[in-house]
Amino acid sequence: MDTSPPGFEERRVRTARRFGRIGLASTLLYLFLVPVPLFLGAVRPDLVVVVVVLYVVGFGLHLWRIRELMRSLGTPAAPWFSVAASVVGLAVTVVGLGSGALGFTWSLLGGVLLGDVVGGRRARTTAIWVVAASVLTAVLGWWATGLVHPPGADSQSFRAFSVGLAVTYVGAMWILDVERLWWLKAVIDIDGSRRTAAELATARERLRLADDLHDILGHALEVVAFKSELAARLPDHERARAEMVEVQRVARESLTEVRSLVRDTRTIDLVTELAGARAVLGSSGITLVVHGDPAAVGPTARTVLGRVLREAMTNVLRHAEPSHCTIEIDVDGDAARLVVVNDGALPTDDADPGTGLASLGRYLDEHAGRLAAGPAGDGTFRIDASLPAGAR
Repeated sequence: MDTSPPGFEERRVRTARRFGRIGLASTLLYLFLVPVPLFLGAVRPDLVVVVVVLYVVGFGLHLWRIRELMRSLGTPAAPWFSVAASVVGLAVTVVGLGSGALGFTWSLLGGVLLGDVVGGRRARTTAIWVVAASVLTAVLGWWATGLVHPPGADSQSFRAFSVGLAVTYVGAMWILDVERLWWLKAVIDIDGSRRTAAELATARERLRLADDLHDILGHALEVVAFKSELAARLPDHERARAEMVEVQRVARESLTEVRSLVRDTRTIDLVTELAGARAVLGSSGITLVVHGDPAAVGPTARTVLGRVLREAMTNVLRHAEPSHCTIEIDVDGDAARLVVVNDGALPTDDADPGTGLASLGRYLDEHAGRLAAGPAGDGTFRIDASLPAGAR
């Protein structure tokens, strides 16, 4: 059972999104450290303008890609961006390596741009792109560093160290960039799924309440209308008075059920509904024949089939003028079945099929049951509801 305090999930999602954005901000911080050699005077004067232009263009491409991903996370980069970012990233890495002893720092930007290119692509495509970028960095970087490192064992060792560090940056820095973007996308997707689930749960609860209100008020109002009309036509004042007392009883029971529904404590029982059906049909002169014992039905099935019987009686009062009604209750092992058949079915209006049977069908579906309802060729109307084994 979830014992988290109210609002906990919302706060957790906000925190995760905040950390995702902090990760992206830290990537930008790394890029601000890239041009450190410029401030230390460790860049060849003839390459200062070139590396600055490449750095500004690369930084701008990275910002553009972040802006694009914020709108639609997980989408692969456009072909023009992939080409531009690859050329700029490789150029700033190679030119940086050839610009001075600290030139390997420029490869940080190359690694970030590589992450922008491979983000959202398949693993195989990413692997090919990363291997190609690492090989080109190693080959062209070794050539470029030969322009600034004189022959000598110590110089060549530092040269190999610089190229190796640049290859490491290019081959590994993209992982941080892609991982942070993936993390942010995962958090946003989870947040969206959570909100969608909450909306569906709310819609389902509203539908359940609508169905329950239809069952309560639809049945009660039909009984009230029927008995009021009957009392108005009766010449016997005592019997008319008895019918109005019954109207009062039904109205009070319906009010109690509505209050129970609000408190989510409403229960429907097949035995109770069958007794109500006997009273309603008996007072209207409709012959009722019952086959089977409702007490033999399990508690869960008794509640489900009780709702079916209530809707069936509502349909009898609203859509038929029957003289005979049959109710069959069948229990076979753990399975249960209810069949209600009445004669005198009236022609239906296809433009207004009602919502009772539709909501009843959804209710049976929720309990793995089956509902078949409709007029038969002999002028009767049949409702057949069954629950499988395990529903008792």
